[in-house]
Amino acid sequence: MDNFEFENRKRKKLKRGPICVLLSVICLIVGSCGGYFFHDFFQSATTTEVSNIYSQVAEIVENDFLDTTDSDTSLQERMLYGMIGALGDPHSSYMNIEQAQDLGTTINGSFKGIGITFSTVDAGALVLDVYQNTPAQKAGLLAGDVLTHVQGTSIAGYGSDKIKSIVQGESGTDVKLRLIRNGKSMDFTVTRGSVETSVAYEIRHDNQNNIGYLRITTFGSTIASVIENALKEFQLQGVDTLVIDLRGNGGGYLDAAKGVLDLFVPQGEIMFRVQPYQGKEIEYKANHRQKYEFKNGFILVDGESASASEVITGALKEVCGYKVIGTKTYGKGTVQTQKSLTETAVLKYTYAKWLTPKGHWVHGEGIIPDYEVNQTTIYDFHIVKMETSYQYDQVDNHIAYMQEMLKELGYSVDRTDGYFSLKTQNALKTFEQKYGLKVDGIYDKNDATILLSALGYHIYQELEDNQYQKIIELIK
Repeated sequence: MDNFEFENRKRKKLKRGPICVLLSVICLIVGSCGGYFFHDFFQSATTTEVSNIYSQVAEIVENDFLDTTDSDTSLQERMLYGMIGALGDPHSSYMNIEQAQDLGTTINGSFKGIGITFSTVDAGALVLDVYQNTPAQKAGLLAGDVLTHVQGTSIAGYGSDKIKSIVQGESGTDVKLRLIRNGKSMDFTVTRGSVETSVAYEIRHDNQNNIGYLRITTFGSTIASVIENALKEFQLQGVDTLVIDLRGNGGGYLDAAKGVLDLFVPQGEIMFRVQPYQGKEIEYKANHRQKYEFKNGFILVDGESASASEVITGALKEVCGYKVIGTKTYGKGTVQTQKSLTETAVLKYTYAKWLTPKGHWVHGEGIIPDYEVNQTTIYDFHIVKMETSYQYDQVDNHIAYMQEMLKELGYSVDRTDGYFSLKTQNALKTFEQKYGLKVDGIYDKNDATILLSALGYHIYQELEDNQYQKIIELIK
């Protein structure tokens, strides 16, 4: 199935394999995508000559190369990763079967677990999102929490794959979590279950307005039917304003985006265009089916809204008159497809560009909102590993990062350039006193963990959603 990119950043270590696997996979890659990536090269070299070059390189590496990397990934598979990586396209990749399956699971947003997304930090994992109607939400977890222990074991220093593997599990089983929320340690027991994270919706009320709020986190294969159910419910309940929240949505499947747009775009109108590397431009037009219209339509976007999110945004803006609110989108205007090379190897590669109904290519540019409204997010701050402590009169980037966080939390700092001034020391002492830490004005790892938890709570639980509030302002 063709797809818009949903980046799979969590690579697993691979088992070692024989050199014959490398050669057979390389031959398959040349055969299946040479017309896309190696067109000019093949004008001056025969397939036999190229295969001989690959064979010679593989043989030299296998027999003579001194590997000093201490990697668990075989040389052969690293060569494959390197070959596709050398194309210079961050959205093309060689994957083993587990990685391909993980990518499909991520795009579809359906798995067994507790229903959170997170980012690894020194102390463990910072919860970035808790999805609606999931075990995590029912147990009381919140975005901004810092997970420190799973089943009584510290997860400090764990990678994302390891954290995911111990948090996820079979439906009906319990997982014990310890976390820090706004500086306080708390314990939770969460019963794992089947989790659906791609769509969440609810009806909100503001004065005389009934607002249908639809949040889409990824465009999986069955999303159109789920969204149609939400739209039907909205119409039954007299919703006059629809808000589609695509903030943080990194993409999904081409067919899924097409299916969603067909719920809104009038019959015969162009939804988007695709220009393959070879062949003529294809216009995707809306079919004859039930359409869902609302008095007011808005789309919320940010810098993480990419690919399929931008396709949806571009079409609803240009064809249906929806207003776009937030910050400029990511700007990814290419389409990927996948081909199985062997039973255990998959190639994902870019084969086309897509354009909006009016023919605009957003690649590298993004979509500029009709109303640009900034929103403070965790991504505005540097969350990095800390190796040592810092104190008065020192200069370091970690000090600057601390100053930025303290300033956001309302503490009086006179600078954010990384110099540990007296005023910075006093601000840190005030913070330490408030959160029951050792009041010494020395910024250590414990201070950093509590500061991060306070910042996370502030951003996710205390700050007003300025972008959504802009919609409320517009419909009054």
